[in-house]
Amino acid sequence: MVGGRVKISKNALLPHFERQTDYFDYFSGSEVPDVQQLQDKRLKAGLQKTYLLETVDGGSAESRPSIAEIFQRSEIRVDGLTGDVGAYTLYAPTGERVAVLEEIDSRYLALYTLLPSMESDKLVREAVTANPFLDHLWLSSQSFLALWTQVLRDNNGKRYGKITFEHESIYEAPEGDEEYFQGERRTSRFTMVDKLEVISQKMDPLSQEYAPLASITQLRIPAQGRGGHDLYFDGKLTNRSSSFLDHRATVRGVVDLYRALTKRVEQQLWVSASGPHGIADGNFGSIAEIVFSKSLPEDVFKRWVISLFNNRRNRFRITGYPTWLSDKKVHANAIDQHLWQPLVLEMTPERVIAVLPHGTCGNSINRLVSNIQRFVDPKVTAYIGDQEYGSLIQGVAV
Repeated sequence: MVGGRVKISKNALLPHFERQTDYFDYFSGSEVPDVQQLQDKRLKAGLQKTYLLETVDGGSAESRPSIAEIFQRSEIRVDGLTGDVGAYTLYAPTGERVAVLEEIDSRYLALYTLLPSMESDKLVREAVTANPFLDHLWLSSQSFLALWTQVLRDNNGKRYGKITFEHESIYEAPEGDEEYFQGERRTSRFTMVDKLEVISQKMDPLSQEYAPLASITQLRIPAQGRGGHDLYFDGKLTNRSSSFLDHRATVRGVVDLYRALTKRVEQQLWVSASGPHGIADGNFGSIAEIVFSKSLPEDVFKRWVISLFNNRRNRFRITGYPTWLSDKKVHANAIDQHLWQPLVLEMTPERVIAVLPHGTCGNSINRLVSNIQRFVDPKVTAYIGDQEYGSLIQGVAV
């Protein structure tokens, strides 16, 4: 059973309400006589967290499977709230009521919970892994930079902020005696907590000096009052403010930017020229090109390709059948596990070319770029047709 091993903290269980607004009041602390009692409960259970998910884009909620049918594929029960449309309570596989689910629109969902991160991360991760109708929101460094620009614009530079850079070289072998250093690898994680104006001054020079600092995985978006909202690369937000209403406004702002980016990527995919001769004979679809900042070492390239196609539950959510044309060139007919969309991949140590059919979900590109930045090359450059991926984000960020 998916998620069946998740241990549920009793303090994080939600009461029964019939309206979404009652749950939101509960998260705000206004639905209990003793607010301190709720605050104490939160300390034992965990901070309020939100997980942003993408589902099938059918243009409207009526043109795709119901929310209950979608989550049933993950062996998770959801019940519609009798007092609201597009709002649900979600139950862990063990039967406890642990989350509220909101349809932000026909494509994006927000899951609100008080579960501790270890439990909620596992629940959501396993629900997505097993389900072609669900995916995380995948925030690349370019998306974080667009949000960072908004943070600088909307806040006094004297306010404190937080930004995390992370790169994990999971496909590299240690130099020297591989047997002696077995299990070791380079992991770079650096968090800056300082005034916004100081972070702004230091961030670019640091990333130029040390490549892993080009991979952004977390950003704190300041709240209107004290505290803020920690946004992670996979669409998770942790509410570290004193206001759930402010948190929900931040959730909406992140979805607005991500929606605009994904639609822009899809527009560019669907109107870009067909694939060059020799890849798809110009008939399959559009081109996305991922160019590495420097050529990957041959052993790193081989480990990545083998991991990608030999592990059905790999981080990239891609399966397929690779053909090694040489030690440094792979051709693969592949499937994106989100919506089971076909794609053709040509992979070398210098670049990845993905040929995608018209109608491909833009989230596939977001996921590919985000995960390559984190695990393969932090300074990768992506192109959709003849447009650079970062420029597409800048074009929709206002």
